[in-house]
Amino acid sequence: MTKQEVQTFRGDFQKAVAQLEEQYGVNISLGTIRYDVNGLSAKMKAEKGEKIVRATKADFQVGDVVGINHKKVNSNDEFEIVKINNKNIKVKDLTNGGLFTVSPSLLIKK
Repeated sequence: MTKQEVQTFRGDFQKAVAQLEEQYGVNISLGTIRYDVNGLSAKMKAEKGEKIVRATKADFQVGDVVGINHKKVNSNDEFEIVKINNKNIKVKDLTNGGLFTVSPSLLIKK
């Protein structure tokens, strides 16, 4: 298989799975796809509950005040976005000025 075929497969998979998600009340996600000339393999996960919308770097701007959804970070702490990198976002703790690099999917707008 080629890279283009794998990308097309992922898109078609998402469309085909939409009916199953509605029918069973689950959220189905396809993990990283590994492929070679003979075929592909991937890990699939189905979870019950509300669909979680993951934030992307496009959802944020420098200067926004955010929280971090992580077990080691207090949910009341506030952070200011300092820089938006290619994959991660740098934030500054508003209480002590510490800098952290965080994945956009962990950030929550306040």
